[in-house]
Amino acid sequence: MPQPMNTERLLAELAKVRGAMPLHRIRRKLKPKHTSERLHARPLNMQSMEDFELETVAEALETMVEETSAVVEALEESLFEQALDIYYAAEELARDPEHAHLVEQVEKMRRSYEMEEGRPIPSKEETLARRARGAVSCAAAGGTLVVQP
Repeated sequence: MPQPMNTERLLAELAKVRGAMPLHRIRRKLKPKHTSERLHARPLNMQSMEDFELETVAEALETMVEETSAVVEALEESLFEQALDIYYAAEELARDPEHAHLVEQVEKMRRSYEMEEGRPIPSKEETLARRARGAVSCAAAGGTLVVQP
């Protein structure tokens, strides 16, 4: 016979994991979770404490998946922005004859970006303007979103 689920322990472990996540990096708003509609759709006499506990754990896991995806997305965006900064620095250095060896690396980076994105790398000015617009829209959203440099 299967062991009964220890809901409190499970939720406490999920809370620990969630507490270790860099949730401050999430850029997009996540939908707030409300009591499960699936549970309320059942007739009252079919609801049990076990049903409630299962739904609670399921919702906590769904929330964890959404938050994890949002954190990964924000980290990927931050890494992309850092890669652009590296590209711009390498491009600038490659103009100096002392760093002519970087020309080949800059070209490789450019080709890789164009193959991946299907368009040319934006200029440094375009990127700075986009970042500035992003900071403004984040401030307009009540400061709940994080813009990484």
